[in-house]
Amino acid sequence: EEEKRDREKLGDDFNFHYYHFTGSVDTTTVKACIDRLKVWHRDGPECDIEIVFSSPGGGVIAGMELFDFIQGLRVSHKVTTAASGMAASMAGILLQAGDHRVMGREAYVLIHEVSTLTGGSMGEIEDEVEFLHKMQDRILTVFATRCQASDAPKKLTKAALKRRWRRKNWWLSSDECLMYGLVDEVR
Repeated sequence: EEEKRDREKLGDDFNFHYYHFTGSVDTTTVKACIDRLKVWHRDGPECDIEIVFSSPGGGVIAGMELFDFIQGLRVSHKVTTAASGMAASMAGILLQAGDHRVMGREAYVLIHEVSTLTGGSMGEIEDEVEFLHKMQDRILTVFATRCQASDAPKKLTKAALKRRWRRKNWWLSSDECLMYGLVDEVR
């Protein structure tokens, strides 16, 4: 039993504060990530943390919970967020949460409008659409704020982002993300 614990302590979770976020962004995966980040925060209140997203995206509400949690960690930790393979949809938004944003050379980011499945009365659908507009505006603000704060040669504005993602999936390579200010470094 002690040998097993020692082997676990050699892993990334205990030595490098490296979390590999794989799979969809949902309440289960977000909770698992937050739980691990809480342990690192308690054990090493000033340690550096790296979260690598290799994800097809998922739920915006669950994802924004993790986004806000990472923002809180940045007060006492240097948080690096990275994309490996792909950071699609909500994972691309989460990539923006770190102090330093990194992509693998062969990674891709997908940006698109908020999507939903909804039903109900006409009024309920109209309320849902109103909420989606609010959510979409917040997401555009996240992307634009990070782009504008970067040293990128072609920083994207909120209006430019909105034009480019309208009614399509916008896949960006690591070089494009660096050029537009969606990441700070390509490895």
